[in-house]
Amino acid sequence: MKKILWKRMTLLFKNRRIGDFVCNFTAVVLGIILTFMGSDWIEKRNTQRDVKSALHLVKAELQTNRETILGGKQRVEREIRAAQFLLRNKDSLLVVSKDSLEYYSNMPFQTSFITFTTDALELMKSSALFPQIKDRQLGLSIIQAYASIKSADVLYTTYQTLKKERNDCLDAKPEVKRIYAQKLSFALLWSRLLAIDEGYDLLVQIPNMINPESFDYFIKEIDSTIQAIEKYE
Repeated sequence: MKKILWKRMTLLFKNRRIGDFVCNFTAVVLGIILTFMGSDWIEKRNTQRDVKSALHLVKAELQTNRETILGGKQRVEREIRAAQFLLRNKDSLLVVSKDSLEYYSNMPFQTSFITFTTDALELMKSSALFPQIKDRQLGLSIIQAYASIKSADVLYTTYQTLKKERNDCLDAKPEVKRIYAQKLSFALLWSRLLAIDEGYDLLVQIPNMINPESFDYFIKEIDSTIQAIEKYE
C-alpha cells in the first residue's frame, strides 16, 4: 500500500518541479486571502454607504425639528410681545392702533403644541447602523441633539400648559363669561378683563413663564450636529 501511494506521489511530481508546485500553492493561498480581504472591504464599504444614507435621513429630521423649535420660539416671543403691549396700553386701549390691538388681542388666549419626530434616529438604531458610525464623537453629538429636541418639547409644552391653566382660571369667572357673551370690541374686552385679577395675572405671568432665548441653546446644539454629519458625508 505504501509503495502504491509513493508511486502516485512520484507520478504527480514527475513532470513538475517542486518550485512550481510551491508557487502554484502560494498563488492559490494568496488568491483565497485576497478574496476574503476583498469581500471584507466591500462589506465595510457597503456598510458605510448605508451609514451615510441613514445619516442623511437623520440630518433632514434634525433640520425639520430645528425649524419646529425656531417656530415655537417665535410664537412665544409674539405672545410675550402681545402681553406686554396690552399691559403697556391698558389705560389707553381705546386710542391705540386698531391693527396692533387686533393682531395681539387673541394671542394670550391661544394654546398650541408642537410635534417633533425621531423616526430617522429610531430607524438607524433598529437597523444596527448606529454603532457603525466611525466617528464616536458624531454618535454622541447626535444623541445630544435629540436630547435637546426633547428638552425643547418639554419647555414649550410646560409654558403652554401653564398659560392654559391661567386661561382656565380666567374663563371660570362668571363675570368673564358674561363679558365674552357681549361680543365687545378688543379694546373694551381687554379693558374689562384687565380689571379682573385673573385677567391681569394672565398677562403679567406670560413673560415670566419662559425665556425665549432658552431655545437658542437647543438650536445651536442641533446646528453643530448637522455640521458634523455634513463633514462625515
